Amino acid sequence: MNISIYLPDSLEKRLQEYLEKKGINRNMAIRQALETMLEQEQPRKWGNWINELESDPAFEPFESYRSDLKDPDTNPFG
Repeated sequence: MNISIYLPDSLEKRLQEYLEKKGINRNMAIRQALETMLEQEQPRKWGNWINELESDPAFEPFESYRSDLKDPDTNPFG
């Protein structure tokens, strides 16, 4: 696939500096940018390992700290 894009002078200059710093060509930079953009659009989810975690018995369950919470409908000023 061929892509033709217009870059404003300031962006083109920044890109050229980036290419020289990284030692890569323009095609590779644009390809990597597109891959990164598309990967970031993917829905994120936890891996299955999260379901296998077990709590540390040395700590109280965090739910136990909720007993001190006030009812959300309670007026905090009176």
